[in-house]
Amino acid sequence: MTSITGTLLPARYILLMDDYLRSAGASVDAVLRAAGIEPERAKETDFTVTLPQYEDLLAQIPRLTGRSDLGFEWGRRLKLNSHGILGYALLSYATLDQGLRQCSRYFSLLTPLFGMVYQRHGDEAEIIYRPVQPMGSHVLEVSLELLAVSTYLQCKPLLRDPECACDIHLSIPPPPHAQRYRELAPARVHFVASPVPEVRMAIGNWSLDAPLPMASEHAVRTAEERCDALLQARGEPESWTHWAMMMLDAAQDGRLTLGALARLRGLSSRTLDRHLRSEGSSFRDLAIDARNARARTLLADDKLSVSEIAYRLGFTDVANFSRAFRKTHGVSPSGYRNGAGPGAATRR
Repeated sequence: MTSITGTLLPARYILLMDDYLRSAGASVDAVLRAAGIEPERAKETDFTVTLPQYEDLLAQIPRLTGRSDLGFEWGRRLKLNSHGILGYALLSYATLDQGLRQCSRYFSLLTPLFGMVYQRHGDEAEIIYRPVQPMGSHVLEVSLELLAVSTYLQCKPLLRDPECACDIHLSIPPPPHAQRYRELAPARVHFVASPVPEVRMAIGNWSLDAPLPMASEHAVRTAEERCDALLQARGEPESWTHWAMMMLDAAQDGRLTLGALARLRGLSSRTLDRHLRSEGSSFRDLAIDARNARARTLLADDKLSVSEIAYRLGFTDVANFSRAFRKTHGVSPSGYRNGAGPGAATRR
């Protein structure tokens, strides 16, 4: 299976958190050292960190600060000029609509962990972020919060009427600091279950076609030439299998199909299937593994009946669920819950 350690993320975003960390009695240098990164190196212009280093950094921050609102505070600190050459381009587009369209095209230059979709229907539009690389649950939740907060706050100054509302849907449970999202008013923030992890922003009356004050065709052309060159150097995800596993694990109702998964990456079902098979895996096997893992987790919760679990996992009836579960575990769901399955001694 292909390693994911080569995924690189710009370190410049981490440096923006210094005042947040200092207010909690820590510092960027302390966090970097705790993650095994030399602080002086991290301050170099094009320094990047690997995904494991990034995950370690994000694990160190709540440990050192005791705070849960890293994603929210990080999102507040990101500005358009935080994004290097792409930020320069975004400041120079003629309209917000043009900027959002091009941002979705170049989004991997900001982070290789997520993809951005921008779609418009008349005066209404949606901005959607979904993960395109596997990552731990803590990194995922922090990143979703960061994307939601930073996108809204970076777009708001570009609106003709900054008091225009929008709806922001975050596919995470309400965090301990959920009340802080009132600071984004008039935006309405909803913590909702979703088949896949995502941020979805529904914008109704934003001034998408209003001229932007710093529009410059020459600046855009210069910036896009550089962005195109950088984009050509980016390849496909290092492990389609890891990514598919993460998305299937996050699909709480167990009904994510190969076609739906492929569409998240703009692929055909056949192409995604080919990618998975080239890594020695298959969607069917991954989906079964994810559903079985979810079944075991739900069976550990005595509040849910076996029939409720079956329907939650997408089975049409309890008998089908029982047959599928017994085939894998050698025991019925009820027997597993009562301690007759593998690892019963451990669970007790």
